[in-house]
Amino acid sequence: MDAGRSEIVRPAGPEVAPGQAAPGPAGSRVRRAVRGLLRSLKWTAALAALLVTANVAYALLTLPSFPPGGFAPGRASMVYDRDANPVGPLSGHVFRIPVRFGEIPRHLREAFVASEDVRFYQHPGVDLRGIARALWADLRAGGIREGGSTITQQVVKNALLSPRQTLRRKIQEAVLAIALERRYSKDEILTLYLNQIYLGGGAYGVGAAAQLYFRKPVSDLTLGEAATLAGLAPAPERYNPFRRPDLARERRNAVLDRMVAAGFLDPQQAEREKARPLRLRPGDPPERQDPHPWFTDVVRQELEARYGLDERVVGLMGLKVYTTLDRRTQQAAERALARPANFPRGAPEGLEAAVAAIDPRTGEVRALAGGRRYAVREGLNRATDARRQPGSAIKPVLVYAPAFELAGLTPDSEVDDSPLDIGGYRPQNPDGKFRGRVTVREAARLSLNVPAVRILQQVGVDRARRFAEGLGIPFDPSDRTLALALGGMARGVTPLELAAAYQAFANGGTYIGPHVIVRVEAADGVLPAREPVRRRAMSPRTAYWVTDVLRTAVRSGTGRAALLDRPMAGKTGTVELPATPEFEGVEGNSDAWFAGYTPDLVMAVWMGYDRTDRQHYLPPSVSGSTYPARIWRQIAANALAGRPPLEFPGPDGRIPPPPKPAPAPTPAPAPPEPAPVGPEPAPVPTPPLPAVVDLAAAPGPRPGTVALTWRVEAAAPAPAPGAPAAPDGPGAPGTGAPPPTPPDFAPAPAAVQYFVFRGDTPDVPADPDHLLQIVAAPPAVDAPPGPGTYYYRVAAVDPRTGQIGPPSAAVRVDVVAAPSDSGSAPATGPAQPPAEEAAPAPPEAGSGPGSPSGPTPGSPSGPTPGSPSGPTPGSPPGSGSGTSGTGAGPAPEAGGPGPGGESPPQVTPQGSAQAPPG
Repeated sequence: MDAGRSEIVRPAGPEVAPGQAAPGPAGSRVRRAVRGLLRSLKWTAALAALLVTANVAYALLTLPSFPPGGFAPGRASMVYDRDANPVGPLSGHVFRIPVRFGEIPRHLREAFVASEDVRFYQHPGVDLRGIARALWADLRAGGIREGGSTITQQVVKNALLSPRQTLRRKIQEAVLAIALERRYSKDEILTLYLNQIYLGGGAYGVGAAAQLYFRKPVSDLTLGEAATLAGLAPAPERYNPFRRPDLARERRNAVLDRMVAAGFLDPQQAEREKARPLRLRPGDPPERQDPHPWFTDVVRQELEARYGLDERVVGLMGLKVYTTLDRRTQQAAERALARPANFPRGAPEGLEAAVAAIDPRTGEVRALAGGRRYAVREGLNRATDARRQPGSAIKPVLVYAPAFELAGLTPDSEVDDSPLDIGGYRPQNPDGKFRGRVTVREAARLSLNVPAVRILQQVGVDRARRFAEGLGIPFDPSDRTLALALGGMARGVTPLELAAAYQAFANGGTYIGPHVIVRVEAADGVLPAREPVRRRAMSPRTAYWVTDVLRTAVRSGTGRAALLDRPMAGKTGTVELPATPEFEGVEGNSDAWFAGYTPDLVMAVWMGYDRTDRQHYLPPSVSGSTYPARIWRQIAANALAGRPPLEFPGPDGRIPPPPKPAPAPTPAPAPPEPAPVGPEPAPVPTPPLPAVVDLAAAPGPRPGTVALTWRVEAAAPAPAPGAPAAPDGPGAPGTGAPPPTPPDFAPAPAAVQYFVFRGDTPDVPADPDHLLQIVAAPPAVDAPPGPGTYYYRVAAVDPRTGQIGPPSAAVRVDVVAAPSDSGSAPATGPAQPPAEEAAPAPPEAGSGPGSPSGPTPGSPSGPTPGSPSGPTPGSPPGSGSGTSGTGAGPAPEAGGPGPGGESPPQVTPQGSAQAPPG
């Protein structure tokens, strides 16, 4: 190298072509990442191929074989109750009329082919073009809109395979469909399909469907009737022409269009059929094999919601559906709603009721009754579908529980019950009175409205709403006013939703989504399902406090007609007629509720009309504390009969153990001196309950009411064991015994209460179905539901033990219609009490209907703190409460006209009690 000349030394490396950039560190990293990704993709593809191969191999190894005797027409799925006893087929009944290929008219075959599998006569059992077309339609719709199954695949799936949506089942379905096509002709496969398919109403196959919907043999079906049946195939109950004729007509027309597109029909003929009505002619439905259709309807809905099973699969797969149904509770609910005595006499046609019962420990629905009579399959189920304003029954959910949980209140916190004006909103208590400072417990006992609104204002509407949503209560976006405290909701709640919300109070604060299915078994095992919601909704202390408050409401408040001889709590609710021009001058209610619970049963009862108008509404005497509370008690008493009473969880969430009998005291050591010679003292017998005698009826304090009075006969004590029998006759000769004294008529012990029973015959049974009210002392005041003859009996009861004494003889009361002031038709409605839940509600001791202003013997000497001192003689019975109202004025005067200005019925007592016949 020459001196003074420098030379650039380049690093060793690969040669780079002129114009090509040298690879840098970033380029190397990219290449390495690409190579790694390709290796991962290869391994992933290999693993996927291995899994698919394994699935295919397993599917082929477990492939079911064709039945040797041919294909059955379909297996009905069965429903079982909570004790695994069969209830009946899921469809309610099974109706089949098998038909041969020659009996099926051509246009019926073409209608089903055009609607369900237009390439049926071209594909070998699996239609790859149909699968691609369905996949493309689903991708364009953003969800599943079309199925890719052929008619052949549906025959195989319904007859041989599980309803599980798995890759193995789809592989087996395709393989068996191809095999079926090689064994049977197309016409034979189509005949199998048309005899197998479920078409709603319990009808399996086109022969049964033709009789059910058109009362004719399948061979006589017209083109339009054939298209109607084909239109039912995707969703038979959704397109049921009896319940949804508009949807059924749309489906029929869609099938006719598909027949045109497939070349089976010319457009002019299709248009002529579209212009014709459905022309349904219902056939005689087969006898129902499902004794509890209200419940079974909900089972079908839950199968789709939780298990993803559509009704076509459910109807044919022979599933075993084990449910939460308790037959005793369900039967008690159905009987209670079927009894005319549980509804006011003379009420306009259409008065309905609904019941939902849940086990609060599990969320399992025990009973559902959606109306007084089941008429249409999957029609309106008022227990699950009809949302109505709940009135004061919503207060525990939206007022009391949020106040305890979020606002630091307790049952003994005081609230101001004084006139309130919030921007023109002036809530009123049902009796128009204000009581000053009252405790939350007292406000709940009397179902006062003004304190409830003040509490909701303190908690905050939004916070209370979020709390109630945690208990499963739905709200409309417009539900943001203080009227929510009184049940003023845009959409309202269903009985099932209200019962589900109350269950958290019974179980210590946990909300469990109500459900009717325990498990579903298919031929290859138990099917997976979405589990019901389960979440902590409130603290155990809040649940305990709400229960404590509502126990007071049942023992001495508006819910006394529902009282059981075991721990229970509950709340009434009544909704007044809306203040609209339609109801101007009309007094009455639109909805009446009672929601109550024990530790092992929670139940909500609703009564009202599907559509409330000027001709269809509840009279003022029908409220949550009357018929709904009595219905609740009847059902609960039957459902819980024979079960030991349970205790509610304590404030720490723990369930106290059942009380144990106290051990016998250890006897003291004998004194040293000898005991005197003589007979041992006899044990003191338990004093028997007094007998009710001299039951008499008289006109009550208001027109249309009856007052019952009676005396009690102190029962003679039982003779001590071993005591000599008393001699016959008044004073045996030579004994000097005095003659027996006459019966002792004395006030009953303070612990005794009285059950008042009412019925239509002289031998009124002393049972829960005829229990009218519970009172602490005579008199008892009743407002009979309308003209007619009534019989009353009274029996003493020990509220601590539930023991009932001998009932009295019956007294008869005739209620005759009185002409109205204007000489119009006789009145048929009951007299109007001014307070919502007061008329038939039993009085508290010393302040009941028609009682003197002073205390009753054995009752507390003064009024309950925070309550009025009691009505004056002849005042309306009880205090009443729970009516939803926004600015209602004072109650009308007693004895005013009935609905529409009619006079109340006249009560004509028929003397004293008469002994029942026999």
